Amino acid sequence: MSSLGALSTATAAADRAAELARLDWHELEGLDAVNVVESITAARSFLDAALLRGIERLEATDAVRELGWASVKDYLTHLTGGHKGSGGGLVRAVEQLRDLPEVQTALETGHVTLPQARAIAAKVHTLPRVPEFRTAVAGAMLELVDTHHYDASDLQNAFGDVVRGLDPDAALVNADKEKAKTERGAHHARHLSFAEDGLGGVRLNGYGTLEDTEAIKAVLLPLAAPVTSAPSACGGIPRPAGAPAYDTDGVATARACLDPECAHDGRDVRDAGARLWDALVEACNRLTLTDQLTGNLTGNLPRDHGAQPRVVVLIDHDSLRQQVIDTGLARNGQTPSGTRLSATAVRRMACDAEIIPAVLGTHSQVLDVGRAQRLVTPALWTALVIRDRHCAFPGCTRMPLACDAHHITHWAEQGTTSLDNLVMLCRHHHTLTHQTPWVVHIDPDTGQPVWTPPPRNTLDNLRKAGMAYAPARPRAA
Repeated sequence: MSSLGALSTATAAADRAAELARLDWHELEGLDAVNVVESITAARSFLDAALLRGIERLEATDAVRELGWASVKDYLTHLTGGHKGSGGGLVRAVEQLRDLPEVQTALETGHVTLPQARAIAAKVHTLPRVPEFRTAVAGAMLELVDTHHYDASDLQNAFGDVVRGLDPDAALVNADKEKAKTERGAHHARHLSFAEDGLGGVRLNGYGTLEDTEAIKAVLLPLAAPVTSAPSACGGIPRPAGAPAYDTDGVATARACLDPECAHDGRDVRDAGARLWDALVEACNRLTLTDQLTGNLTGNLPRDHGAQPRVVVLIDHDSLRQQVIDTGLARNGQTPSGTRLSATAVRRMACDAEIIPAVLGTHSQVLDVGRAQRLVTPALWTALVIRDRHCAFPGCTRMPLACDAHHITHWAEQGTTSLDNLVMLCRHHHTLTHQTPWVVHIDPDTGQPVWTPPPRNTLDNLRKAGMAYAPARPRAA
């Protein structure tokens, strides 16, 4: 299909979908509603399949970079309005399905939905890189959909049984682990991610090589060793076997400590998993220790724009100062990445942390933080982090460590080094802002960056005229 044909078909599909959304649904009978919903679901599956093909083409042509996007992932997250990182999930699905043509075909013919296809592809890609084995597992999982109508959750749960059925002695899995190519594959597949569970906790998901894991364990396991103490050192005293609650003088024969699970016998009450987590936190805390005499870091951590690496949490002064039990109205704290912490947790962190006061206006714009100086000082950089949180370019969430402070009006053009003339940009978008017609300014009312994209026909007109897009020569901020 030509580009014009694809655009025409996609536009027609969008028009018909809009027409469907405007129907008077109250006139539908019950069974008719069932049929309509089933048809919409089928259409959605076909559109999902087409979307993945379109994403594959976006990756191949790199067209979104010409429009100022750092990656297809960022563009898709912005376009779909999904959760941060959702665009990366779609790109990952395209990459995984490329190696599983049978699953790709099942999606495009309506035999599976996108959630089912993604569940199969994600699980299959955890297997050793033996194409025949992966294809067999994918085919068996497709059979479960066809014969038992397994949904995405069912498929994830059945994956282990399918693998064991096709490799009952784990010969393929175990043999492949010994191969050097699998070790290289594990290195390329390494990752670590953090996902909030919405209940005040975070789930860690990661994958890496055996050798990297051994290096991590060599540090964490000694820190994760059980901490023992003398019996009753916790402050509690266990009741002797068969003893009454009180002795003849009316004194309790047992005394509890703060931990309800403690047996007061000096043993560490934490299980192995809890000790390992505590060891990870302790390792990070030790890495960030400051030399009390010189005020300098140990030298093992990178500097963050001249400042010591630190956790930044935003919270109003009253909530930090007052106890929740007294007011019940304390607000949550928030990190630049969007993580929310209770006022109690922030107060607990503040007991062993440097507190930097920042004055915020009614729209959370930064009014003052530290002393104003001519250069982008650590204090001014902290103000940028508080205001922008991450790269301020639309759709980009690269963290401050990967960003620069960009002068909106260049210093050579009498621009000042002040918060109202600075914006935090990642390296890619910093260069792009100098080279393309994207324009940014600080809203005087909110104090927030506001972006104006280049005219949509700028690149099209240049292409039609047969001209190469020659951006202006970049200038350093």
